[in-house]
Amino acid sequence: MRVHHPRASVGLTAAAAAALVLAACSSGLDDDSGDAGGGSASDGASGDTSVFGACPAGEANDSIDLAGAQELVDDYMQPAESIIVDEPLAEPIDTDLTVAYMDNDTPVGALMWDEFEEAAAAAGLSADRVSVGVSAESVNTAFSSVVQNPPDIVIAPTIDPTFYTDQLEQLQEGGTTVVTGSITNAEDFGLQDGYGGYGTSVENGYLLAASAITVTCGTATDFVFYNVPEFGFSNISAEAAGEAFEEFCAGECTLRVVDIPVAQMSTGGADAVLSDLQAHPETGAFITGVDEIQVGLPAKQDLAGIDVPGIGMSSTPPNVEQIVNGDQAGGFVVDFSAFTWLLLDQGLRLEQGMDYPEPDWPTINPQVSMVLTHDNADLGVGGYVAVEDYQDQFAVLWGAQ
Repeated sequence: MRVHHPRASVGLTAAAAAALVLAACSSGLDDDSGDAGGGSASDGASGDTSVFGACPAGEANDSIDLAGAQELVDDYMQPAESIIVDEPLAEPIDTDLTVAYMDNDTPVGALMWDEFEEAAAAAGLSADRVSVGVSAESVNTAFSSVVQNPPDIVIAPTIDPTFYTDQLEQLQEGGTTVVTGSITNAEDFGLQDGYGGYGTSVENGYLLAASAITVTCGTATDFVFYNVPEFGFSNISAEAAGEAFEEFCAGECTLRVVDIPVAQMSTGGADAVLSDLQAHPETGAFITGVDEIQVGLPAKQDLAGIDVPGIGMSSTPPNVEQIVNGDQAGGFVVDFSAFTWLLLDQGLRLEQGMDYPEPDWPTINPQVSMVLTHDNADLGVGGYVAVEDYQDQFAVLWGAQ
């Protein structure tokens, strides 16, 4: 079993790359579920309840490491005490540094730009926003424009380097520091795997498996992962979840992987999930790399007369509302503010020649992420923030105060 460290204030000598990567019957919760859990998966499991609410009927399978699964979920339910970096920059920030932020033109990208602009201002810098678009051609064109007047630092989150390989090479050869995140193939292009990338996706898969075991209190052995095949992180998390079930269940659990294409996800994802669950009544719980899939699903489950809890990554505001109302068993949120500020922090450190060790993902991941249940879902309303005074903490490390 891989070792997952309990959450603590982590003293790192360098920044970890950040990333993006957002009815009681239908969730297995009852009207008293708000009293269960107490913010700890291990404390919440009493044989009748888990941190997610009421346990399903039946005895726990002795082959399943329920305590280990609960411990991992618990790691992601403790409050972070500080940002995940604690070493000041090697030297004062050169306020003449030029920074380009590559905006992928998605709603989340727009929110991240607002946060990034604030971070740059805190560092005494101004950043240029470059619209990248969503097509391979527009990405190539945007990066070609940047190469013509290369900045000191380029921040390019959630953009696959496959679409700007030549420009990346030119920027790197010219001395530009390139920072990315939320991509799963960074190392193929000489970039460090960042938060939201491959290592994070593996850890997320383990957390999803642990959540499914915890929400079923160790009574279930049949699970399903609803995968969005166009998203690399989802594929990696699905594979990792399968490995985690093997470890947690000693070979007793099975995991089906069902693809739901991205084109179907928003408009028909819940219906696809419902149809699959109806065709597989043996399913104890479902997990997914994209929580948006189960928006509206609880009501559909109620009408169909089935009761299968689900846990997903990057819970959206409607997901959080379902959890708050007791309609969805749980979810998982990421601190996009910390992610965005860490992108700039990484760029500043690399630009100054500071070293970046390989991040310890089992320790770092819980510091900027949170498992939501009915008891703590209010933390996700309006956007999850792991550390309230993160701006001040970064400013101190940057010598900006």
